[in-house]
Amino acid sequence: MTIHWCGTGLSSIPGLRRLIEGGQSVVVWNRTVAKAAEAVGDIARDIRPYTLEALTAALQPNDVAISMLPAD
Repeated sequence: MTIHWCGTGLSSIPGLRRLIEGGQSVVVWNRTVAKAAEAVGDIARDIRPYTLEALTAALQPNDVAISMLPAD
């Protein structure tokens, strides 16, 4: 199982860090890869540019997608 975490705003960083530091397999998705790298690049192994199409293509059975993105 892989956790796909979308969005690295201030409210998401603590939970995201906890998952990664806990050894979970996490793919971080963000519209701006550089901003995601600033937030969790020190511990995240996989940071990708977010598009709905790219996320949809990456999801596998039993994966979990968490969206911290605004509803718009």
